[in-house]
Amino acid sequence: MAYYLLLIEFIFTLMGLFLLWEGVGYFRRMWHYKKLKSIPFPKSYETILQNIHQYKVLSPVHQEKLHLLMQLFIDEKEFVGAKMTITDEIKVIIAFYACMMRLGFELGEKDHVKTIIVYPKHFIINETHSSGGINHNETSILEGRSANGTVVISWQDIKQNITQQQKDNVIIHEFAHELDFEDGFADGTPVLESSDYRSWAEVFSNSFDTLYGESHAKESSEKVAFLGTYALKNEAEFFAVCSERFFETPKPFKAYFPDIYQELTRFYRLDAYQLFKDV
Repeated sequence: MAYYLLLIEFIFTLMGLFLLWEGVGYFRRMWHYKKLKSIPFPKSYETILQNIHQYKVLSPVHQEKLHLLMQLFIDEKEFVGAKMTITDEIKVIIAFYACMMRLGFELGEKDHVKTIIVYPKHFIINETHSSGGINHNETSILEGRSANGTVVISWQDIKQNITQQQKDNVIIHEFAHELDFEDGFADGTPVLESSDYRSWAEVFSNSFDTLYGESHAKESSEKVAFLGTYALKNEAEFFAVCSERFFETPKPFKAYFPDIYQELTRFYRLDAYQLFKDV
């Protein structure tokens, strides 16, 4: 009996220490937010942002929140240059798109990325896969990659996405993967409100299966062409590409995929078409 009492006491002590740690962390973050909020947004950052079409059409209220999110992002994340120097332009542009995706969230919410590694161009990775007891070496040339709080990304592709105002955006794509992986699974389903899982599963699964079938038909549909066949590689890539289209080309995306658009509006807690209606 005494053993169980000691065990219960030990468990409650651990819970108390955990809550204390969480409380200290919360107040530390609030102090940090307040401190950064009192610092004017750098004019040099504003100059860089004027080259991004989404930023210029944001309302003053959204710009103000975005400024704070970006200051926190740049202050807290580790930027690492792989064979290149990290400049303010690189930090600001990556921070803009990563924070734009979180405009509907609370400060600090769904923010698990710790490190951003930037390559000047496409980068090469070598991987070994096992199939039937046989190891296969595979070499891939990538624009971006993300896992376990680290995003690796190509600066060349970032600049190309922005200057050509494409529907593709490697920053949004890789940070969407990080949102997807919040529950430990890269399966195309991020952490949702409990009541949203059934609707999400039905909409995304049905759309993925339908489009996958269309992509193997003699003539692919306009919807497949709009997303691109890479979106149909698996469910994780489907979510990441849909997130790109949601923020980069919301009007046609909403027209082609109203059900998916609605699910993403609920998840990101914002309506991209209304947010960027002048884009």
